[in-house]
Amino acid sequence: MRDIDIKILWGRSGNRCAVCKVELTPDGTLETLGEMAHIVARSPDGPRGQNSLTAYPDGYENLILLCPTHHTEVDKNPSTWPVARLHAMKADHETWVSEQLTTGKIRVAVIDNTVFLAERETSWIECGRENVAMVLSITPLRVSGDALNPLDSSVVAVIESAYVPNGNPTGEQVNRYRTRPTEYGLVNEELSEPRNSYGHSIQVFRVGHCEYFCELGDNVDQVTGVAQERETDLKGATRVLRYTDIASVADLGINWLSLSWKRLLPFNYMTFCGTIVNTNLTTLYSREDRGHRSLHGFVVKSPVLKYSEVLPKAFNKGQLLQEFLSRMVNSYGLTLYRVFDKDGNYVRPERMR
Repeated sequence: MRDIDIKILWGRSGNRCAVCKVELTPDGTLETLGEMAHIVARSPDGPRGQNSLTAYPDGYENLILLCPTHHTEVDKNPSTWPVARLHAMKADHETWVSEQLTTGKIRVAVIDNTVFLAERETSWIECGRENVAMVLSITPLRVSGDALNPLDSSVVAVIESAYVPNGNPTGEQVNRYRTRPTEYGLVNEELSEPRNSYGHSIQVFRVGHCEYFCELGDNVDQVTGVAQERETDLKGATRVLRYTDIASVADLGINWLSLSWKRLLPFNYMTFCGTIVNTNLTTLYSREDRGHRSLHGFVVKSPVLKYSEVLPKAFNKGQLLQEFLSRMVNSYGLTLYRVFDKDGNYVRPERMR
């Protein structure tokens, strides 16, 4: 789901169930009642799924805010709750909310993590020390108050279960002696000078934000050096990223974020951000063909490449990995049709067919 659709839905719904008007919360804490329901299911087999969709399935137009009781009732009895009735009820509810706000009878809590994420992006760029690095994170829709105790044994266990790349796809488990508390929560960090290939900073914040930061470091220098030795025409790029390095970090990071959410966090929805920082004048190396000709992407001039999406707790890890890697690959003018081949190896990006 897109941030803008979530914010419009919660804002216009007044933090209330469209059926019974009970007050909800946007945080997704254990006391949260709010559930974003599809009017027409994404699957033809789902509630009202046989109806045609005229808009984006996860867009505001196809969503209605309900409490768990009415979400269950609406989905179990689609004949009683047809599409037309739900759209009419949503419209009537939003009119009611507008009237209540005008008279000051209800208040709507702000649902916006934009400022928090902008601050984190600045920190990621600084942490990268002008080197290319990838950051994967999940953030509550509204950053407010403590969601967990960072020194709890369960938080420590999750931090120390993280794997970081070491040159092979499975990576290696982080060194538990690198775990320490910070002003934000808990971190396992290893950023050396001069940098190593995969320096990392993996954090869990008290507010429920989790992030997986990993430098590409020396690997970028090595691939760039090989391209320069072969006098490869890089079209003005000063650094070369290897696709398999990006895929490996993304794979390990998304797995860790999924585990963190399931074991530690009570939120029903969170914002996922996949970011590569310090990408100005970089290109992407995909592979070599049998004639030893290298396939590179086009030059990127943006300092930051970013993909963001609001996810439900039961998100599909494989689908998210595909969507994130595809977006990064597209930034370099290449395409990715699937992540793995039948043997479990990374499929390399191609030119458009």
